[in-house]
Order: sequence, then structure tokens, then C-alpha cells
Amino acid sequence: MTHPAATHLSALLDAAADRWPDREAIVFQDMRLTWRMLAQQVDRLAAAFMALGIEHGDCIGLQCTTRPEYIITYLAAMRCGAVLAGFNSQYTPLEVSRLAPLARPVLLVLQADAAARLQPFLSTLTSVRHLVIIGDAMAHADGMTDGAHLLTDLMTAQAQPGLSAALTARQAQLQADDDALIVFTGGTTGAPKGARLSHANIISNISAQVRHLGFRSTDRIILHLPMNHVSGAVLITVGAMFSGAALIMLERFHPVDTLTLVAQERVTILGQVPTMWIMEFLLPHFADFDLSSLRMTIVAGAPTTPTAMRRIASLAPFAVHGYGLTESAGMVTYTRPTDNADTLVRTAGRAASEFDVRIVDSAHQTLPPGQIGEIAVRGPCVMKGYVQTPLDNDTALDAEGWLYTGDIGRLDEQGYLTVVGRSKEMFITGGFNVYPAEIEAYLAEHPKVACCACLGKPDPVMGEVGVAFVLPHPNMPLTVQELRAHCRHGLARYKTPAEFRISDSLPLTAAGKVDKAALARLL
Repeated sequence: MTHPAATHLSALLDAAADRWPDREAIVFQDMRLTWRMLAQQVDRLAAAFMALGIEHGDCIGLQCTTRPEYIITYLAAMRCGAVLAGFNSQYTPLEVSRLAPLARPVLLVLQADAAARLQPFLSTLTSVRHLVIIGDAMAHADGMTDGAHLLTDLMTAQAQPGLSAALTARQAQLQADDDALIVFTGGTTGAPKGARLSHANIISNISAQVRHLGFRSTDRIILHLPMNHVSGAVLITVGAMFSGAALIMLERFHPVDTLTLVAQERVTILGQVPTMWIMEFLLPHFADFDLSSLRMTIVAGAPTTPTAMRRIASLAPFAVHGYGLTESAGMVTYTRPTDNADTLVRTAGRAASEFDVRIVDSAHQTLPPGQIGEIAVRGPCVMKGYVQTPLDNDTALDAEGWLYTGDIGRLDEQGYLTVVGRSKEMFITGGFNVYPAEIEAYLAEHPKVACCACLGKPDPVMGEVGVAFVLPHPNMPLTVQELRAHCRHGLARYKTPAEFRISDSLPLTAAGKVDKAALARLL
């Protein structure tokens, strides 16, 4: 399949509307939009943004759940040359008020309840000139925000004379190197930073992804991941734009709702982080869901245990295990259809031909195959830098374009990558380096363990020791003694956690990963 040679997301939307005008682009509850209809709504909103004074290079902030309004706002920002800064829908008003000054949005688009909560902080956001509310008129009134606009009004307003021409003229100013997204990193190892992704970064990553994974115009891809993250906004949404696939949207992840929607809408591609897959596998009636429409499963975003990977692979003819990060605009390695089961379970695949991946030591010198070190990535997908954080730029990017990820891994002789964990999660016990991901992978091999997370905590003698939080399978009682016996069988003594905490639930981040920051507060 030949894909459009667009250099800007606005042109990519045009190509999708021209090539697949009557194919479904978005399915959400009772709403069904074709690619032509989506482009028309995007044009109206982009023109309305320009009428509000949005200039080329301005930032638009957005806090919204995974709904069509997010995609329409996102693409309308691209259309008029603005940069979108997405705030996680679970961020508190205080978090939004602290992050917004990094991006300096001139316009904020907020769901009505979020707008009401943010009201006391609006006076501190000095860059914001306009507020747009997602919600009905009553919700707008309850928001107590004078002078705010309703998104529905902007999307349905008649175009003002000359505005269409102004939008066309704006298109001529757009460049591939323009900033497209400011994506705030998860902040699990410190304060979040805003990664600047250009249109060229995003298109480089997703053109490689679509070619390697073979997305099709007949695909139906579930979109239930946070839209402020590259997984929702880039990997899935832009992947669908490239291929003409339909986005089957679910506002929030829930294991039952997800599998129900897969069956109802005959979803063909289901991509999730490992924890989301495990939560679905834990459902006692998992086997009752009709998942026969799936032709591809994707797992990325965290190390995946062999047990989970085998089960994910069993659900579809083609399974993808990949590795990527916010700063690379998505996945940079993936397994291939021809890879055997052992490769799929053991590795996160190898780099696309457009990108370089190497393993380096603490001095950033390349290590030979088989040795563990920091994963470094280079290529046109790598971000332009972080907003307003030059010191972070200096440590994350070097003069040759290498991005030092902070992730730990190793490459084999064929270039396949195995991810070991995060460098900042590593702890040192008695002089030995311990990588939590290795401990988690081994604990997950116990037949009674559904999910687990390991962290280090200070110890007066050993410096640090491990604490494992363990979620058992339902109706399978598990004891600390069983876990210790399991560790004695397959882990060095210094790697064995000093403490096990068995629980019936683990906290999750908005992206569906185990929230280690929340667990750290329990230590």
C-alpha cells in the first residue's frame, strides 16, 4: 500500500479525506464520522480559532478525555499552525496550573467540569486569552467563566466572510519543522517535562510504523488510551490518518468495556500497555468475549512478562512487541511478522531502518551486543527538545542527535532489543545494581502472580533493599513464603526483595501502567 508523502499533519488529514472520504474515521457511542466529515469539522474549528486571533506558532492547551472533541481540537490546532499541549484528564487543577506556564497556551480548551475546577487558578495563567468549554450550555453556565466560548458553538458557527481564504493562506505558512505537540512526560522519575515534537518527527515515526506493521484502510483500531500521550495522539490517531483506518473510541479504559467494544465494533487492532492486558486476562469471563475480529495485537510502554506476551500473541494472527518513548514520537523498534515466538517473548524487536538504536555505558560509549547499558536512539523521529528546560536538553540530546533515554537494555547480535528497566528505577543493595524490571519479570512467572511491581527503599545496612507489591490471580491465595521460595529458586540473594506486600489491587497511572510513584509513597 502506498502512503501519502505528506510533510505536515494538516496535509495528512487532507490526504485521508481525499482518499477515503466515505470511510469511517471516528466511531464514538452513537457518533459516526467519515474522513470527509471529520475534515469539515476540523476546518470549521480551525477557522473559528483564527477568528479568535490564534497565530501561527501559538499554543493551544487541551484537557479532555478520549473523545472526538479531542481529535477535532488537536487537528484544528494543526490546521491553523498552532501547537497543541495536552494535559492529562486526571491532572488536578494545581498540576495544570504548574505545567501550563511551560507551554504558555493562549487558548485553553477544557471539559466543563475541569473548567469549573480550574476557575480559581485561571488568574495565574497569564498567557491565556481565551477559554473554550467542552459541554452543553448549562454546563457552561455552571462553569462561572465569563466570556468563555462553547466548543460546539465554534464548531457549528457559519464561516465569517474571508475566513476560509485566511485559513487557506495560513496553510501556505506551515512547515514540516513546526512544533506540532508538546507532550508532558509521565513524571514518574521527577517533575514532568514538555517534549517538543514537530510535524516531521511525528510523520517520520508513523510512516515507518505503518509500513512495518501494515495498517490498512479496512482496519478498525480501538482508541482508549490517553490522548495527551504519544500512544493515543500519535501512534493510533496519526496511524489511522496514514492508513484510512477507523478509530473506535472509548472515553476511559475499563477491561470489560474494552473487550465488549472490540466484539461489537469488530475491532481488528488492539494495542495496550502490559497492565491493561493483564487486567483483561484477570476477568473470570474473559473467554466469553468474541475477539475473533482481531488480526493484530500490540504491546508496548513497559517491559512485558513472557507469560503475558504469549497470551497476547495467542489472540491474533499477528502480534507486535515494541519499544518507544515520548521523546521519539512513538515506537522505534518492533517485532516482525516473521519473528518466532521466542523472539516475540524475549525482545521488543529491532529498529526501523530510519532509526538507529545503540546501547551505551555511563560515558556514552557504545557497548557490544549482549551487554546491558542505557538505550540511545537517533533519527528524524527524535524530538526537537524540551520546552524551557535547556539543562534537560543538554543531558538528553547530544550534538550528534543521540537521545539518551534513561531506559536500560541490551541488543543481541541481530539488533533485537531487550528492555531491562529504567535507569532511575535501579537501586543498589550491598554494592550490587538491581533492576526492578528483572525482578518483576521473574515474580510474574509464578502461577499465582497476576501483576507485580518492585521498588527500592533505603536501608541502614544495605543502602537500599527491594520491596515487591504483588497482585495475585483471583481465587488463588498467595503467601509471602511461596514468593520467597520462588525467588530462592531463580534469583540471586541480593536481587530477592526484602519485603513482599500482597494486595488485591495496584494503583495505575492514566496511561494504564502501574503507578510506581503512588507505591513509593507507601514505603
